[in-house]
Amino acid sequence: MEIIPKNIIHEGARLKQIVRDKHIKILDFAKQAGFSNQIAHYYFRKEAIKRGTLLEFCTLLGISLDEFYAWTHPRRTAAQPASDLHQGHRLDELIQQKGLNKTRLAGRMSLSRRALYNLIEKPRFTPEQLKKVCHVLEISAKEFLGSSQVEDDPEQPEVESWKDKYYKLLEEYNKALVEISRLRGQPPL
Repeated sequence: MEIIPKNIIHEGARLKQIVRDKHIKILDFAKQAGFSNQIAHYYFRKEAIKRGTLLEFCTLLGISLDEFYAWTHPRRTAAQPASDLHQGHRLDELIQQKGLNKTRLAGRMSLSRRALYNLIEKPRFTPEQLKKVCHVLEISAKEFLGSSQVEDDPEQPEVESWKDKYYKLLEEYNKALVEISRLRGQPPL
């Protein structure tokens, strides 16, 4: 009896990556495939897709099944400078890495879901958007952009992570306690 190995890649995630790398909008992909946007996202979440369905998707994308499984087209190669980083794609990568729910994340950012998806499509954020994204993801701008870009790009403000803010507040609190103790030790005026 032949043992069929379990997929070593998440076929839905690979499909989504290829659609993005080919600069095809998800709505356009869904329309070409003949189903709704929700069904497209259903397939993007599936770990394994039926072979026949996967072949249809590969035909739509103009690639072979072998190319699908060997796809290594990164969004950002090492040869590209960090300034070419598509910040919206970086946000989407972080959302996937952290396993965040986009609807809840949009709510935490005080955005509609549609506004979050529009943000994901933006190649470059405004300083306010970057600050909000870093705050909600609880990371610094250096973590988001890569340390080289933050140093090279004076336009982008340094965004403190929640940890940095916490430690700064803790230090201020401790200084205040020391001052209160000093004042209590002195006789009243």
